[in-house]
Amino acid sequence: MTTVDINPGPIVSGKFTALVVDGSGIPPTDVIRVSDNFSIDCEWHIDGGLASSIGGIWYIQAAFESIGPGAEFRSNEISVSLDGRTGPSSPYTTKIAFPAGANFPNGGNPKVFPGDRNASYEVAVLLSYSDVAGKAGPLAAGVNLERLTIYP
Repeated sequence: MTTVDINPGPIVSGKFTALVVDGSGIPPTDVIRVSDNFSIDCEWHIDGGLASSIGGIWYIQAAFESIGPGAEFRSNEISVSLDGRTGPSSPYTTKIAFPAGANFPNGGNPKVFPGDRNASYEVAVLLSYSDVAGKAGPLAAGVNLERLTIYP
């Protein structure tokens, strides 16, 4: 599990955590078979005097950068509305789900891996924010997860 600060500052701050979980719900994992489902479980909160009055939308997405052979890709973006909650006792949560093979290049076809070999990825989970007018705001964080190996 990796935790980073969300825009540390004097008025609003917070924490963002992301963790790879295998299809059976066991964290953490760093080796996944392309035919198995897995998820990246995310949790975050904000604190501070103005935190409860901030409105808008959170956006979460995972980016997979290939180390060596393999295709690079991003997950679908997930949006979560800000609803006034603050503090670690009432966090925002979401799960970036990867059904077996479905979100990988070529629909999970093992041939995407050159020579039917494993593909290793650096995985970053990105959290961003837009205000009620849809303008990008300063609340953001990026978590770099452990290297993830995906095999056919």
